[in-house]
Amino acid sequence: MNVFLGPIRWLGATAISTLRTLAEVFGLLYGACAVLVFTRFRGFRIVLQITVQQTLFTGVHALPIVSLASLALGSLIISQVQGLAGGVINAADISAHVFAVEVLPLVVAVIILGRSGTAMCVELANMKLAGELDALRAMGVPLEHVIVLPRLLAGVISGLMLTVYGFAVGLGGGYWLVKSVGSLPFAVEALLNAVREEELIKTLIKVFFFSVAIVLVSIREGYSVEASPREVPQATTRAVVRSMALVFVLNTLISVFL
Repeated sequence: MNVFLGPIRWLGATAISTLRTLAEVFGLLYGACAVLVFTRFRGFRIVLQITVQQTLFTGVHALPIVSLASLALGSLIISQVQGLAGGVINAADISAHVFAVEVLPLVVAVIILGRSGTAMCVELANMKLAGELDALRAMGVPLEHVIVLPRLLAGVISGLMLTVYGFAVGLGGGYWLVKSVGSLPFAVEALLNAVREEELIKTLIKVFFFSVAIVLVSIREGYSVEASPREVPQATTRAVVRSMALVFVLNTLISVFL
């Protein structure tokens, strides 16, 4: 009997933990949206300052790694598709679609999670252990206003900015890199024009939801630390695993239904 009950208990515990995590994530999202209605422009300067700092770290400082990843993957996809595709138009269309719609959003999500999501989780975990979050609550400062909202705005802005930048570098730079070592039967304009408006919107929608998910899960896991510094790496690991799982689920849902 225990042979059968063990997996059932594990599945039940996993399902309950997942639902609890999602409920807390949606609670953070609701709090960040509600605080805009109730506080309006109060504390706007502080929120703006934190948002700019977070955007600088999450977006601007990530430009070199996004450049390298986009250039490498863009040139790889163009060269491989060109070798497999039979027609000129098909090669340009397939390369642009695969890179812009399927690969680039996941690349941006991984970079945001690896650089900023983990840092955010560690920062908030240490703030909680040091009593800084409790001090903010004691002063009547809503955490949704100074913690969640600025990081959420910065994550979304950075994700969209990095996507547009990676699109240009990956397709434009990848084309010229492949062209410099070989020959391509289509012009770079054909590659860029192959991405239709609805596909670009789909890509931006993906990155928007990926960024929101990564930021909220990272904040939630940072808040989950209770008493010991040894919990910080465990919370960071959970943030990475759960964020990537949520990103994969969202990627599949958006790809299927949009």
